[in-house]
Amino acid sequence: MKKTLIFLFVCLPMMALAQATLTPEQQLEQAQRQLEAAKAALETAKAAKAKAEAEAKENAAKKNAAKAEAEAKEKEIRRKIAETKAETERLKREAAAVSEAAGKMQAVPAAKDGAKEDGNAAEKENPAAWTVPTAPAARRTKNTADLKEKDSKDFYLQPGTVPEAGGQVIWTECVSVPGASADELYRKAFAYLTELTQSDNQLEGSKVALVNEKEHSIVATVREKLIFSSSFLSLDYTQFNYVLQVACREGQAMLTMNRLTYKYDVQGNVSNFAAETWITDKYAVNKKRTRLLPVSGKFRRATVDRKNSIFEGFRQALK
Repeated sequence: MKKTLIFLFVCLPMMALAQATLTPEQQLEQAQRQLEAAKAALETAKAAKAKAEAEAKENAAKKNAAKAEAEAKEKEIRRKIAETKAETERLKREAAAVSEAAGKMQAVPAAKDGAKEDGNAAEKENPAAWTVPTAPAARRTKNTADLKEKDSKDFYLQPGTVPEAGGQVIWTECVSVPGASADELYRKAFAYLTELTQSDNQLEGSKVALVNEKEHSIVATVREKLIFSSSFLSLDYTQFNYVLQVACREGQAMLTMNRLTYKYDVQGNVSNFAAETWITDKYAVNKKRTRLLPVSGKFRRATVDRKNSIFEGFRQALK
């Protein structure tokens, strides 16, 4: 019995070792399972890396886009500032022209002999300052008062229909209103231009830009739709830009229209024109003066009609 127990104690480890040893088939199967697990782990790692790279690229793209957007906004703001400065300088030149025109209409009264200082130094140093007006609320009206010349089909062909002075297209008219004071005419002119620049066809930037109450002068920059034709399916128009200047004196007011330009968009193709090289006799009328040219001619006709409407409205407003 004792020998039997000793034999069993000696054989048990050998039996356990025999049970722990895998067959070649089992080893192959185990190796395959480990390989599949390694491949799955590798794919998971690749996916995680790809996701991290994609997120990094997306974050970088967002950062770059935000930076580009900020730079674009800054550039746009700088451009608007530059445009505003340029527009201000141009309006100052226009204002000087109005002042000169007003001076021609009426000589500046001589100062009284022996005038004494009254303490208003600012007014004495700058008695004719130009300011940006605060426009009152005006009744918005439709820009449909354009007058059509019906007396003659050849009206638009006549020399001088689009006048030029100093190389520029310019219309000027002096309206006489006997008995009206310069202040009264100024107020009426200001109200008229305010209403005109707030009518339905007006665009951004159309406004009474500068006023000089002491010299009874006004400068308005107008941006509007000049409509050639309109139907249910289509609208043919151009952006029409121009400057209106008013100079008032006792019993008279002078209106000037100049700086005429056009921005014409046809199916995304934008063309810019100046009146001097587009609606004048040389560019809008054929050599025999028998007809208007097809495209520039329609600009000439619509511009003359619009000018007539504005000047007629101005005359009516001063009554």
